[in-house]
Amino acid sequence: MDYQKVVVPMPTMLVLPWRWSGAPRPRTALVFASRFDGAGFRQGWRLLIGGIRLRRAVLGSPGALGVSLRAHPIQGRYYTLSMWQDQDSLMAFAQGPAHRRAVRGLAELGPVQGVLVSRDADSQQRPTWRDTTCWLTALDTGPYRHQPQPTAVGSDPGPPAR
Repeated sequence: MDYQKVVVPMPTMLVLPWRWSGAPRPRTALVFASRFDGAGFRQGWRLLIGGIRLRRAVLGSPGALGVSLRAHPIQGRYYTLSMWQDQDSLMAFAQGPAHRRAVRGLAELGPVQGVLVSRDADSQQRPTWRDTTCWLTALDTGPYRHQPQPTAVGSDPGPPAR
């Protein structure tokens, strides 16, 4: 399925806009995106609060370049979008205390379906939500996976590299 052709209209309850971390950006980077499908108010609330906390933690993490969060509580869908200097930076964050706390909190709620995926990207281009939601909607839930092919479809220009 070509994720670039999938249209995903959804009213958004909350968007925490893209924020660059201020770290110097290499020529290429890694874009990480996630989608979590929560059932019910309790799971949804935990996903939303956990996402907000993780966004704050990402901005202070070594190797993080930028981050955004999007929530569709009525549909039970929660998205994260971040950019990293490389795979090692992303994995270091995933194994760090802030992420581990968030994972433990979700595990207490029971099963939560999700998509966790990354791909190579141009670090000078901020990823868009339109492209990201299409990309994530086209994928099945499951464990983290990396798709190395870079795409520029729907990217917004970011500020110039420092």
